[in-house]
Amino acid sequence: MKETMKIYSKEYPKLYLNVIPGHFASDRFHINYFLDMTTLKMRQSNAKEVAKAMAKRYIRKVDVQTSPANTGFYTNMANDMADVAPVDTIICMDGCEVVGAYLAEEFSNAGVNSTTLHRSCYVITPEFDKAGQMIVRENIAPMIKGRHVLVVLASAMSGRTISKSIRCINSYGGIVEGISVIFSNVDKIEGHKVYSIFNHEDLPDFKLSLAEECEDCKNNVPLDAIVNSYGYEKL
Repeated sequence: MKETMKIYSKEYPKLYLNVIPGHFASDRFHINYFLDMTTLKMRQSNAKEVAKAMAKRYIRKVDVQTSPANTGFYTNMANDMADVAPVDTIICMDGCEVVGAYLAEEFSNAGVNSTTLHRSCYVITPEFDKAGQMIVRENIAPMIKGRHVLVVLASAMSGRTISKSIRCINSYGGIVEGISVIFSNVDKIEGHKVYSIFNHEDLPDFKLSLAEECEDCKNNVPLDAIVNSYGYEKL
């Protein structure tokens, strides 16, 4: 494993991604970078900034240039024109619960509607079975059925797990309003645009491959670590 690099967000300069070059294996893929999102997910100040960045994708989608003389008029017009769907439930994966809680707060402070009786978002951590299918228990189902759902993750690599989750949400009567991730290697999943803070343009030589197709394996480069969305274990 090589030394950690910092990749700063072009749009949000307060946020940076810790990246470690090397040869890593997950449960399905081999990758040439480990994306360490620990502080972005778990440090209070960073998680709050991540939530603010994610919220901007759903709040104030109209940006009107104003002058001091007409600021009030155009600001009101922008608010009326902004395409803001209600958000009832935020489903957090990859340990993004802190981000999800701050995101719910951002929506509440911005006046984003919720169709729940209490006018407040649910923040859910889902269960998954061994096949990677999302499990919805009876006490959680009412938080999804008929609800406007936002899916929040640390990363979207191939989109396989997210795709399964979207189908599960749909099967329980949920309405997927968006997918927000910290790093995305894909642009769309099941017809839904993936909104990300970092993407493959920030790390253009990022490689994701099946074990049998991994160039490092073919060149007999030893694995540095086993990784998942929570961290790594050196070999």
